[in-house]
Amino acid sequence: DVVIVNGDGLTEPYEGDVLIDGDRIVQLGDVTPSVGGGAERVIEGGGRVLAPGFVDTHNHGALGGTRIGDHGIPITCEMALRGGVTKRICGSDGLSPAPVPADQRHEYAAQLMPLDGSIGEPWTWSSVAEFLAWHRGRSVTDMGIHLGHSAVRRTVMGNLAQVADDQQLRDMCEVVRREAPLTLGLSTGLVYNPAVYCDRRELTLLVSAFNDVKPGALFPHLRSESDEIITALNEVLIPAFEGGGGYCNEHSKIAGRHNWDKYNDLVGLIDETADFIPTMENMYPYPAGSTTGDAIFPPEVRAGLREEFLARLGDPAARRSAYERMRGDTKTWDNFVAFCGGLEGVQIAGVRAGVGDEFLGKRLGDVARTAGEEDLDSFAAHEAVFDFFVANRGEITIITHYGNDATVERFFRRPTMAICTDGLMPGPGQKPHPRSIGSFPKALRMARELDIPLQEIVHRMSVLPCRFLGLEDPVLQPGADASLVLFDAENVREANSFTEPLIPPEGIDAVWVHGDLVYADGTFRPPSPFGGRILTSPARKG
Repeated sequence: DVVIVNGDGLTEPYEGDVLIDGDRIVQLGDVTPSVGGGAERVIEGGGRVLAPGFVDTHNHGALGGTRIGDHGIPITCEMALRGGVTKRICGSDGLSPAPVPADQRHEYAAQLMPLDGSIGEPWTWSSVAEFLAWHRGRSVTDMGIHLGHSAVRRTVMGNLAQVADDQQLRDMCEVVRREAPLTLGLSTGLVYNPAVYCDRRELTLLVSAFNDVKPGALFPHLRSESDEIITALNEVLIPAFEGGGGYCNEHSKIAGRHNWDKYNDLVGLIDETADFIPTMENMYPYPAGSTTGDAIFPPEVRAGLREEFLARLGDPAARRSAYERMRGDTKTWDNFVAFCGGLEGVQIAGVRAGVGDEFLGKRLGDVARTAGEEDLDSFAAHEAVFDFFVANRGEITIITHYGNDATVERFFRRPTMAICTDGLMPGPGQKPHPRSIGSFPKALRMARELDIPLQEIVHRMSVLPCRFLGLEDPVLQPGADASLVLFDAENVREANSFTEPLIPPEGIDAVWVHGDLVYADGTFRPPSPFGGRILTSPARKG
């Protein structure tokens, strides 16, 4: 007694029953009494929608998210299941948990902590295979990772702030070929150390090396999502094409009021690229993003090890130089403070426990005002922010209020647009971006209000990304995997906000992962053992 939306994007929703046996769908439509009469459990659908489980195409829950929360399952899985997500794609922004040389584990774990959280113990892995072996059995939802550009670069060059030479490029390509088999694509983050120091040649060679092993796309965080966004897009589209891969426009956005009119040029380039190579896009449907706090500083301030970064923040000359760049330069780097309209546009989502707790949910402007600085454009106000970062040892996560709802809606209407959370892993008591649990319910609400057909938005949240990534096709049919979501199409919506981000959504009523009912009516049902699987894509044939 459900409305079946099978996920193919074409079939009209239809009423029927669904019979599950083990981890597979056995029958859809009118389930005959002889087949369904002996069912162990019958769930009355009541006219609600049954669809393939959703795919979070950009997630940061592979590390700290494995910690068990209050409901007996990993924290990242709590957030995922509340939104109907059964598959998570991690290793985004070039920052995969592996590969990592043994002597860099501690430093790399510290770099990833504001995004991915902490596992609460020292890392023990070096390769992708070793990381996945550690992760196996620690998730209720399925999880796959991209191979991260920064992780590859660190393996060969450490955190060196320079363009790679020929030998370093050859060594990086060898690392890619060795580590690619168990990953889904090649991710890069051209605003994060050390990938920020690469050139186009490096990207092209790494995409090519990945595609020597298996078909895979480039998944980039662009070098600029603001003033130089068109130049930044070309910087990654060309390597994706020349390297023989596909392209995914990650967390699609345009930052800064004066840049919103670049939308047509941006999507025009993506559409032209789609004539030649496989393309997809994803987005979280919010006019604000979230990232590590150190991203507000120019690249030269962030270069090198964390202790070097903190030392620069305490150096008077380096502070003055950083301030001048933050106040005036929007061309050579993505100046988060500038395109958010100043310190007041940057919200504090995470801090070092016990140090900056009183500022959680507040703005960097509040930090300055608390220090007695009312002129938020002044050097003194920025110095107060520098002091705040030093006191928290850089362990700050921020929300960047850069966009507008109209541009979000324009991206959202694109039929090739998948959905993601880009969800960061909050520490206890912190206030993450509401997208972590709100993205998929909000997407369903927006689709309803914008008259986007239900079968289209379900397709974009399930089958579209699976096909692009080379995963098992989740279209609901006999023999398909029984990872499913049951929701109230007329009432599903996000209920949280930027000030109260952890309020659960409404209308996501039940979620199955491989046939196990793991979430129903607001209650988690921890399976034993956890049944989440590792997602991989096929190797290149021939």
